[in-house]
Amino acid sequence: MQFTQRKLKKNYRSITGYFPSVKNNISIGFESKLEKTFFLMLEFDDDVLAYQEQPQIKIVLDGRKKTYSADCFIKRVDSSILRDTLVEVKYTSELEKEKEYFEKKFKAIRQATDELDLGFIIFTEEDYSDDYISNLDFLYRYITQAREKAYDAKIKTLLKDKKLSAKDIAEQISESPTELMLISNAIWGLVADKQLSTDLHSSQVDMNSKVEVVN
Repeated sequence: MQFTQRKLKKNYRSITGYFPSVKNNISIGFESKLEKTFFLMLEFDDDVLAYQEQPQIKIVLDGRKKTYSADCFIKRVDSSILRDTLVEVKYTSELEKEKEYFEKKFKAIRQATDELDLGFIIFTEEDYSDDYISNLDFLYRYITQAREKAYDAKIKTLLKDKKLSAKDIAEQISESPTELMLISNAIWGLVADKQLSTDLHSSQVDMNSKVEVVN
């Protein structure tokens, strides 16, 4: 397997740019909003050690050897039950438009990845909810930016053996508007760090969301 340097070109039909990856300690190039969304999800996946764009392998398609460039390679943690994985990121509309071609191509890719002891998955916009991605996007800033940690111990003490809303936690610690902002940042920083948990799938998180300590 080889990796090529992705050269991003301005494209007025899709969003391109660089995603600041904490897991990889570098920026990863993306060629669509869907790819950016996928990279964001990988940052919160404990099964993922690292990932890289534009991996290439050889496949046999229509009886000819060809180079296949996937959108992403996922390196799993040692404890994972899953194999390291190649990922094709595609909107469902693209897959439906050339359904027969992609079915044949993906069959060839799976044959090649099996020989390399790799997994292969197709990621589409149907694999996540808008609320979930919105919440991850909100939390990711607390991973990429420094925050005040002086309130962490107080927050976790208040949450011992119970759930509380973020608002209740903040107001039990202080009534100062300035401190309330710092405490709020600390709560979401702890959620981003997975020391606290909350429901990220059902609705967008806010100060009324209940959080609890991760055991």
